[in-house]
Amino acid sequence: MAGLELSNVAKRFGDVTVVQQLDLAVHEGEFVVLLGESGCGKSTTLRMVAGLESVSEGQIRIGGRDVTALPPMSRDIAMVFQNYALYPHMDVAQNMSFALSLAGRPAAEIRAKVAVAAKVLNIEHLLNRRPKELSGGQRQRVAIGRAIVREPKVFLFDEPLSNLDAKLRGHMRAELALLHERLAKTTVYVTHDQVEAMTLADRIVIFDKGRIQQVGTPAEVFNRPATLFVAAFIGMPGMNLLPVRFADRPAGHGTLCGEGFELPAPAWLREKVSSADQALTLGIRPQALHVANGYAPLNVKVDIVEYLGTESQVVGHLASPGGARITATVQGDAHGLLHGPLGLNAHVEDMHLFDTASGQSLRP
Repeated sequence: MAGLELSNVAKRFGDVTVVQQLDLAVHEGEFVVLLGESGCGKSTTLRMVAGLESVSEGQIRIGGRDVTALPPMSRDIAMVFQNYALYPHMDVAQNMSFALSLAGRPAAEIRAKVAVAAKVLNIEHLLNRRPKELSGGQRQRVAIGRAIVREPKVFLFDEPLSNLDAKLRGHMRAELALLHERLAKTTVYVTHDQVEAMTLADRIVIFDKGRIQQVGTPAEVFNRPATLFVAAFIGMPGMNLLPVRFADRPAGHGTLCGEGFELPAPAWLREKVSSADQALTLGIRPQALHVANGYAPLNVKVDIVEYLGTESQVVGHLASPGGARITATVQGDAHGLLHGPLGLNAHVEDMHLFDTASGQSLRP
């Protein structure tokens, strides 16, 4: 049974459509991340699920129940906001229990639920403090605790870690993963940070301009991007994208011809190309490029070397007129390559090919 279903959901503000005919099913107990750039429609989608924004078209169901027209308090959801949204005049225990108190739950039940949530989040020693006495990470734990005590069908997270520093974000990501494993609740999490998406999600929903570009596991969206947008968006550093044409050679599987380079084409490409004039985009991840021993189809002049401890990001451009920018991941300290020539190669199985006009992947 789906924990959450969105059927043909759209959102318009006047003449502007910010979410377009969205269909999505989140399985019960699944952790799904809505990922995309600012303004892509992911937060608006979350707010429609929460009931904080009306739905212009379509239907939202939670636990099989149509909640499209219901107010937030009747949807059996709990939302954790980016800015924590804690009441400054209440202590931690009061903040966590406020919704239960409003609902008229017995005091003994409230104390028990707060105690359990506080223990899960390791904030038992903070229950008598006010929000101003807490660090950012502690405030976020309180906001999560407030959601836990309600025992909702669906947890909603709207960029909950964006106000934290990098080290604390990493720590809180691990805490959230452990919390989800423990509670096994249906969770929808919005972020623009692909590291959060890749490390937390069972499945990632990638948005662009109000539309879903791809839904898949972290491995699926990384290894088999469905569109040029996904290929460019997922991965750090980003995928190398190079314009090419397919040349059908009598022997072998054909050749990919780009500005100043040629590479053997994958065996499956011949059946996918409609004509020799079809514009294609070749995608190769930096991690898939390797320093060539002997013949090097990609000859690069190195402009920048970024040493990261165990590996280096080498950034350069193809040694041809108007040569395209290329990034490769090289093991160890590669500063000795700076400003010099570098020959690179890639295995055919690591190549991604897209129809440039439609942006769709051609990979079977």
